Amino acid sequence: MLLPIPKQITVISPHLDDAVFSCGCLLAESRDALVVTVFAGVPGPEVATPAWDVATGFSSGCQAVLARRDEDTESMRRLGARNEWLSFWDSQYGRSYQTSDLVPALKTVIEQRGGTVLMPMGLRHADHILTSNACLAVREAMLLAQPYRENGAPPDYPMNWVVYEEATYRQFPGLVLTRLAAWKQAGLTMRAVKFPTSSVMKKAYAAGAYQSQLPLFGIAKRADMAFPEHYWQLDYERPL
Repeated sequence: MLLPIPKQITVISPHLDDAVFSCGCLLAESRDALVVTVFAGVPGPEVATPAWDVATGFSSGCQAVLARRDEDTESMRRLGARNEWLSFWDSQYGRSYQTSDLVPALKTVIEQRGGTVLMPMGLRHADHILTSNACLAVREAMLLAQPYRENGAPPDYPMNWVVYEEATYRQFPGLVLTRLAAWKQAGLTMRAVKFPTSSVMKKAYAAGAYQSQLPLFGIAKRADMAFPEHYWQLDYERPL
C-alpha cells in the first residue's frame, strides 16, 4: 500500500545512526522531521571503554558518545531534520533498563509531537528490542486513554504508527518474519506500506556523517543501507 509522505514525522531511534540508516529517504522528504535517539546518554569517565569504542578509535565511552552526537547533528543538518537525545546509556556501557524505564520519556515527546511516529521493529540487538517494546507500551497507553464517542463509536485516533525494519539487522534470515509472527500472535494488526521516496543520494550523504562507525561495518551491512526502506503500518485496535 502506497502512503503519502507525512508532513510531520517523529522517528524513534535506538542509537545515534539507526534512524538515518533505516529511514533516511523518508526523513529527507518530510517537511518536519524529528529523530529521537533513546540510547544517547553520555557514560561517566569511570566506565570501562568497550571493545567497539576502542575499535572505532576512542579512548573512552564518554569521548565516543560526544563524537557520535556531533556526527548525528551533522547528519540531521544534511537531511534538514532535527534531533533530540534521551539520556539512557547504550547497553555496551553496562547499565541495564526495563521497558517501563523508557516509557515516560518516550510518551512525553510522542504526545507533544503527535502526527506520524516511526518506531523500530526491534531486531536482534537488545537496545532495539527494548526501544520497540517501549514504543508499543506507549502506543497502548495512549490508545487506552482515548475515550469512545458518545454514540459508542471508536475514538478518532490522531496519530499514525509506522514500524520500520532496521537496516543492517533486517538482512539476517528469519528475523523480520519471526518478529512479525510474534506481533500477530499478540494481536497486533499490521500491513506493509511504502512511501514515494527518491532521496537515495541524500540519504547516503547523511549516513556518511557517521564516519566513526561506518568503517567497521562489513560490505553486506553497508549495502543493506542502500536497499529500499521497509515499513509496516500498525492499524488501530482497542487494547483489551
